[in-house]
Amino acid sequence: MLSDLGISDGPVGTDDAEKTASGYGCGCARCVEAQWDAQRLKYWLASRLLAFGADEAVVDRRCGPVTVDVWWRRGTEQFAIEVRTGPLTQELAQEHTGQLRALGYAGVLWLCAPGFWVSQLPALGIADLAPVSCEYRAVTGMLETGPTGRVAPGERPYELREFLRQWVAGEVAWGYRDHMRKGWAAVTDWEKHTRTQALLLEQQRLELMTQRTTLAVARQAVREKKQQLARTVARMERTAQRAREQAEAVAAVDRRIADQQRVHRALEDTIRRLHKTIDNWQLIVVFVMLLLVTFIAATMLVKP
Repeated sequence: MLSDLGISDGPVGTDDAEKTASGYGCGCARCVEAQWDAQRLKYWLASRLLAFGADEAVVDRRCGPVTVDVWWRRGTEQFAIEVRTGPLTQELAQEHTGQLRALGYAGVLWLCAPGFWVSQLPALGIADLAPVSCEYRAVTGMLETGPTGRVAPGERPYELREFLRQWVAGEVAWGYRDHMRKGWAAVTDWEKHTRTQALLLEQQRLELMTQRTTLAVARQAVREKKQQLARTVARMERTAQRAREQAEAVAAVDRRIADQQRVHRALEDTIRRLHKTIDNWQLIVVFVMLLLVTFIAATMLVKP
């Protein structure tokens, strides 16, 4: 695993190219040149750290099970700088960083080629490891305060010399830009970043409280509407029950009226039959009376 990161596990042979490589690369001319640039950068880092106030700075120091490219100390705090001429394997680099922190290192800095891994590790992306006059510049990994008050990637390369001065002075720190991306920024920029985030969180909290209040009012209105609707439904059910009862009463009255109408028609038929019978009897009586009158008149006429 250490060889994948380019970390030497110790002496690997007696060949001149292998001695030059010291655990880095394959020993070809290109690798030797890259290793020379890396070694020059490491010694330049050590000299700059001492010049900026570090108590100690040692190149290729053995620290427990690993060798650190540049080890430096400030008071009781230990720091490590790992130099890589190519891309980093993110998982292995994170594991190595965790191992160094477990050994008591207060900070770890990776100097490597620019790439997506820079925003995931305490790293700076160095595009040119062989600049003129050792003017090393970090093209990625350095953050600065943006127009929104939060840190954002710097638009211009950052002088590695200035970064080391700030790091030794405790003026620069590594932190989270957001929940996924990280980077280095000045402590004052982190203060502005955290203050902006705090204000944003407070604004979001107030908005959330307003939304919760609005939601509570809406829920109360919904509950009242539900209660009102339940009362309306209950009234409608009672009204429907009364309507059914009234309909049943009306139906009963209709049935009684129909019965009475049938009785009335029957009585009318009976009365008509009685009237007809009376008329017939009246005719019979008149006829009988006429007969009697006729007989009486005949008797009176016939009697001498």
